[in-house]
Amino acid sequence: MTQIPLIDDLGFEFALAMTLPVAFGAGFLAIFLCYDMLTGKRVRDMGVGGTFATLEAVALLLLVPPLVVMTIKSYLSGFCAPLEGLAFYLLLPGVTAFFSTALGMGCILVTRRPRPAGGLFIACIAAFFGVSLYRILTQPPVFAYNPIIGYFPGPIYDEIVQITPTLLASRAIDLLWVVAATTGLYACVDTQTWTVKRRLFLKPPSLRREIGATVARIVCLSACITLAVAHTNRAKLGIVVDRTHIRQTLGGHKQTPHFDIYYDRNSDTARRIEWIALDHEYQLARLAKFLDVKPPSHRIGSYIYASPEQKKRLMGAQDTSLERPGEEEMHLNDEPFPHPVIKHELAHVLSSVFGNRLYGGSYKMGFHEGLAVAADWNEGRLTPHQWSRAMRQLGLAPPLENIVGMVGFWTEAPSRAYTLCGSFVRFLIDRYGMEKFKIAFPDGDVEKGYGQSLSTLVKQWEAFTDSIRLSKEDLRIARQAFIQPSIFERRCPHRAAVLTYAATTAYAKQRYRAAVRLFEQAEAAQPGGTATLRGLLFSVYRAGHVGRADSLAASILEKDVVVGLQKEAYLMQGDLAWERGDIDRARDRYQKALDRHASDRADREALTKLAALDRPRVRNLIRAYLLADPDEGYKIRLVGEALQVDPDFSVGYYLIGRRLFLEESYRLALPYLIRASMVKTTDPLLDEETQRLMGLCHFFEKRYDNAAEVFRKLTQTASSPARKTQAEEWLLRCAWFAQYST
Repeated sequence: MTQIPLIDDLGFEFALAMTLPVAFGAGFLAIFLCYDMLTGKRVRDMGVGGTFATLEAVALLLLVPPLVVMTIKSYLSGFCAPLEGLAFYLLLPGVTAFFSTALGMGCILVTRRPRPAGGLFIACIAAFFGVSLYRILTQPPVFAYNPIIGYFPGPIYDEIVQITPTLLASRAIDLLWVVAATTGLYACVDTQTWTVKRRLFLKPPSLRREIGATVARIVCLSACITLAVAHTNRAKLGIVVDRTHIRQTLGGHKQTPHFDIYYDRNSDTARRIEWIALDHEYQLARLAKFLDVKPPSHRIGSYIYASPEQKKRLMGAQDTSLERPGEEEMHLNDEPFPHPVIKHELAHVLSSVFGNRLYGGSYKMGFHEGLAVAADWNEGRLTPHQWSRAMRQLGLAPPLENIVGMVGFWTEAPSRAYTLCGSFVRFLIDRYGMEKFKIAFPDGDVEKGYGQSLSTLVKQWEAFTDSIRLSKEDLRIARQAFIQPSIFERRCPHRAAVLTYAATTAYAKQRYRAAVRLFEQAEAAQPGGTATLRGLLFSVYRAGHVGRADSLAASILEKDVVVGLQKEAYLMQGDLAWERGDIDRARDRYQKALDRHASDRADREALTKLAALDRPRVRNLIRAYLLADPDEGYKIRLVGEALQVDPDFSVGYYLIGRRLFLEESYRLALPYLIRASMVKTTDPLLDEETQRLMGLCHFFEKRYDNAAEVFRKLTQTASSPARKTQAEEWLLRCAWFAQYST
């Protein structure tokens, strides 16, 4: 275990891995030691309580050697979170030792022979796993609380794994079962013959045992009552959650011809539900055409959660959207409209009609997820084909044949696995057609579908992607997108994820000093993380440590960091120089940020600040707005004052229009955006963004014809293939909404 990724540290995975060995070790020890009691080979006057205590002491000794070995190993390699790791160890295999000992003791007392007792014990273990597996397969939650393994958290992509009140409640319930069982046995077992006599529970045979048996009966009954109450409230506790509880908790329900959409009535989704419902139908129509399938005759379930935290609590996947194999339903986080992953998850649902018999997907995970990426075909700046070419050119792409299968896919970094497999599947569909892919899809049997080996098809795909030409700028962006290794290759991934999440939450609540401390701890746990360094840079700045922010930005630029982080450092240096009044330095830093071309958003930010620097009469007013805290949107009035001084400052109209758009004041935003488009900025990127926002404002005001006109122009003037594709997508959406909205 000391050499297995994730398990090789005193943490959650190590604790989880130890539960099964401890369960069987403790259970069978209890069976054989108790059998010795029954056959008179050991002292029989210890009683049930003494026997159980002895068995537990022996079982707990099983926990010590692995703990010592892993503690030494973690110490030598560097602890991640030793106290939390120890807590997980006590909660998972520690409680399992108690539970399995009681279970083994009960099995031998019931059967009185070791072989039947062992069989009964194994059957009980199998039953616990069977119940958990049945719930995972038939209900939305992908987590499981189980008396043997303790806790299975769900998708591996959700890296935040920590001790929660629900886990504590679950293990407390498991211990209550132990208390109920041992006190019940104490009251029922005749220690002269070591047989279970149920009548003893109500009538102790001797006065000498009367007090002890009475106490045992009271404790047993109290534990049973508590267990009954806990069972009744298991959904509220978050231990066993079903579809009905999720629907009741969310509260909102919108029905369309092909969907039952469940959403939180108190979330932003509730305000956008009409658009979201129509977009579900729009994406369904597009996917049915691409996949060459008929829409289902029954409604698809779509669950939209108000926050990642709510989704984690109710179904186990915090940041991972997913569809339920075989259940024709999908579970999504609330996102800005249009939802970015509906099409991906819906592709899984629709492909079930030609998938395997077990769950409607493909046994080759690369085909299963690759089809969804191929159908969605919306990966941002570049297409999956272009991203794949970049990975191959940068040496970041693993051999495709290695990640098409289940194990290889899940052990690879998700950004790489999804993109490469999506490109491969799209290549197969475009070159050979959908019908052949449908034949190969269920089992991943390409010989059956294409009459060619997987290696031959991979070579064809490699030749195709290698013919794609990319710019240096594209390669810089690709390195940023795919440089992060998989969770199996990173140090302390759970600790870093928990700290980064806590730091981000503190930053959002403007607790900047706390955010600095937490980001520093996250950086220590996993040095060089892009999100960590970026968060630390902004937190230090917002906390008022100007000098440290400048030094931190400079140190970032001295490292071999991704282009996005370089851009943030340049922008930070520019902001600090602007605040000091060093306009030349600020202009130089903003220009360097622009030259990195990290993203369209970053380029627009740099262009906006450069435009403001070129307007001496209003630059201070614009600076006060641009460098304000995100929640200080009221400072947009400063931009209005700037426009009174300089009415030809087109970026000012753009800034006001954008702010009003973000506040969903679409009707108020339009005049400013129209004015900005008439005056024109100094860069096509800002002009395109102005046009895009205009089109969206028309769309959200249900002026679909006006919106379509704007997006039609954008398809002709877009400065990149990605922007053209986005405009074309909106053009199709406008036509659909104009036809079907009421």
